[in-house]
Amino acid sequence: MEEFHMAFTNYDLLTVPQAAELLETKDTFVYGLIRKGVIVPAERVPQLKISYPSLVAYLKRRIPSGFTLIAA
Repeated sequence: MEEFHMAFTNYDLLTVPQAAELLETKDTFVYGLIRKGVIVPAERVPQLKISYPSLVAYLKRRIPSGFTLIAA
């Protein structure tokens, strides 16, 4: 299986499927995070979009305090 790497900047807006792929989860989980207000979409029309920085912020909140996040 060929590995695919996505590269995003702080200005990118991700679709729910892209965010789910980055989180290695299902779209429904990301929609649930949006419904609960854990992740706030940057745009709602015509399609939900999530800013890359808000996704990174969500991940940083999920990492235990003893761990360090290193960007590749």
